[in-house]
Amino acid sequence: PFILTKGLENLQASVAYLGSKKFSAESVASMVSRAPYLLNFSVKRMDNRLGFYQQQLGLSAQKTRDFVVRLPRLPCGSLEPVKKNLKVPNAKYLCIKERHLFLQYLDKAQYDPAKPNYDRAKPNYISLDKLVSLPDEAFCNEVAAATLKDFELFQKTV
Repeated sequence: PFILTKGLENLQASVAYLGSKKFSAESVASMVSRAPYLLNFSVKRMDNRLGFYQQQLGLSAQKTRDFVVRLPRLPCGSLEPVKKNLKVPNAKYLCIKERHLFLQYLDKAQYDPAKPNYDRAKPNYISLDKLVSLPDEAFCNEVAAATLKDFELFQKTV
């Protein structure tokens, strides 16, 4: 029903904009039928949304079109959760990198289970699962055999 509140000229402008971005008529029809709210956006707002996804995900123009055709509701939603989720892999990478550097500093960065153990009582193999998934305190105690304070001091030097 909200489409009825929007003028015919605005709807035509939105459809024309999508056509100018090389969306096929079939794609536009599919997108509008699954996410009619898309036509409620102004051309400028729609362009900003498509540009955001293209830039943030590093997509080509064709990949952006494919993405929006498959998930037409995504550009209609709030961008804040998307921005937040895009930060997670970067933060996770930094956490893993810091842990790896700390293990290197302690001369314990050994991730190959096939390599021989130098101390049979305490294996020196570090599973990647433990490196990634444990909270900092458990990582320090179980993997690095160091204190959380030692790890925090090391992080200040990185």
